[in-house]
Amino acid sequence: MMEKIKPELFWVMDYYPELGLSKREYYEQVAKEIEFAEKLGFRGVWIAEHHFIDYGIVPSTPVYLTYIANRTKSIRIGPAVSTIVFRNPIQVAEDYSLLDTLSNGRLNLALGSGYLKHEFLGFNISIDSKREIFDEGLEIILRLMSGEKVTFHGKYFNYENVGINVLPIQKPYPPIWIAVLRAEAAYHVGRKGFNLMMIPYATVDKIDDIVPVINAYREGLKENYHKEISLAFHTHASSSFHEAVESSKEYLHRYVLSRLYAKRRTLDELYDSGLLLLGGPEDIANQIYKIHKLAKPSRIMFLTDYGMKPFQTVIDVLTIIREKINKILESKNIVLDFME
Repeated sequence: MMEKIKPELFWVMDYYPELGLSKREYYEQVAKEIEFAEKLGFRGVWIAEHHFIDYGIVPSTPVYLTYIANRTKSIRIGPAVSTIVFRNPIQVAEDYSLLDTLSNGRLNLALGSGYLKHEFLGFNISIDSKREIFDEGLEIILRLMSGEKVTFHGKYFNYENVGINVLPIQKPYPPIWIAVLRAEAAYHVGRKGFNLMMIPYATVDKIDDIVPVINAYREGLKENYHKEISLAFHTHASSSFHEAVESSKEYLHRYVLSRLYAKRRTLDELYDSGLLLLGGPEDIANQIYKIHKLAKPSRIMFLTDYGMKPFQTVIDVLTIIREKINKILESKNIVLDFME
């Protein structure tokens, strides 16, 4: 029996002014990459939310995703993640309910509590309080998007009989993913019945280390077997492993150096870690096969545009995934389930 994995794409939107593109031009480049991805049949796109510096240049994902929704017709769209600790939960519920309406029910909603120190400092929020703020905010957001009039008296938020005037098309609300960095958090996400999102590069030292995180999530799920696991991988495909290394190392090096607070790893360490999808079509198909055996994710998010790769380079990688890697995977009884 052929097993299916939904192919999606993820952009951190890391920006480097020294490369000569304005931010407006880079926003437009990514929009064109997404339009091309939709034509190829990728099922979803995810855009990261970041603040204050060029680590990522989309501080308001609902605004940029509304722009993307207007440029596309069928591909699903979502933030990865909406950092709700930094926002009023009523406004989060309003913004994403409106986005789901404007996109005709194409929103996937990934939520998280944040991890970058400079963002907590900028918003004047204690990083030690983020879990409590997240839990309160999440409850309020989901109740509001479900159409409730919410009365809530918590440690951080207090509301009396408040409702929102635009509800999402998807009922009771769009599919919810929660991003995690460790096994303990994954277990609690499973217990609450949410889908799981994880970027192994940011979480573990080598690919085999995702197993306890995924096992903890599934232990928490118990009977909620219909929930989904989405894993994101930096991806570069070329004619061979050597050519992929040579043609991507400039962008990967630039990206790695820009990652604040992350563990510093050499490119050789990253190549050996299994945390990148890198190489010729056969190499990447084998890597996806291993990931499938380890974790059985329902979705893989390919992060193809990092370090501000040129537009045509990204297009070439997307095409190789669709036309070459998927054919090799079919021989392994796995298929990337593209839209037709």
